[in-house]
Amino acid sequence: MANLLARAFHGLNQVRRGLATVFGHSFREPITKEYPQVVPEITTNFRGRLALTVNPETGDHLCISCRQCERVCPDKCIEITSSKSAETGKLELIDFKIDHGLCMFCGLCTEVCPTYCIINTNDFELSEYAREDLIYDLKKLTLSQDESAFYFERKEMPLPKPKPAKAAPAAGAAAAAKPAAAAPAAAKAEAPKAEAPKAEEKKEEPKAEAPKAEEKKEEPKAEAPKAEEKKEEKKEEPKADSPTAEEKKD
Repeated sequence: MANLLARAFHGLNQVRRGLATVFGHSFREPITKEYPQVVPEITTNFRGRLALTVNPETGDHLCISCRQCERVCPDKCIEITSSKSAETGKLELIDFKIDHGLCMFCGLCTEVCPTYCIINTNDFELSEYAREDLIYDLKKLTLSQDESAFYFERKEMPLPKPKPAKAAPAAGAAAAAKPAAAAPAAAKAEAPKAEAPKAEEKKEEPKAEAPKAEEKKEEPKAEAPKAEEKKEEKKEEPKADSPTAEEKKD
């Protein structure tokens, strides 16, 4: 008899609990949402579809082909194809593939990425009619510049540092070197033209000095009569003295 009463009270208690739950939800707002017209709010750390970001400011791809995400993936669903550049000597990304059919969305690849390139997005709609469609290539994985800016701000990731512009100064220096080299060439081309009159002036100087040489040559001619006058005076002197000698004899 006591067991029957205990079982009856236990059943009534369970009915009371069920009715309390019903009455409690009767005065609450409905939690059922009309999806897909109303999209549910997703947390920041939600691990959805994987994607590759770009620089929100410049649009440059952030993947450096380090292959850390490929090595850390436990499902081996990431495949990276890259080649070494002959000009810079660095690896250049050619293709990036992720098989979302194998991925278990553990998020290890996003944690080891040094440039915050690979991230988990809020996209959870991955249904496809064929398994091959779940393999995303580089074009399908890469987000746009606006989408990348949204996820950088939402996940509070630091913006990538700008790349050093090495080619611009070299081009500027080469452009500056050409006018600098052209200026001395133009100066050299103008220098002979400017110096030409000086050379002609130097050539004309001897012509101006020629009369001086002739004047010097003419000076002895002018002195010649003086010498002749002196000789004539000497010759005339004895003629004047001869009468004096005869006078002495007389």
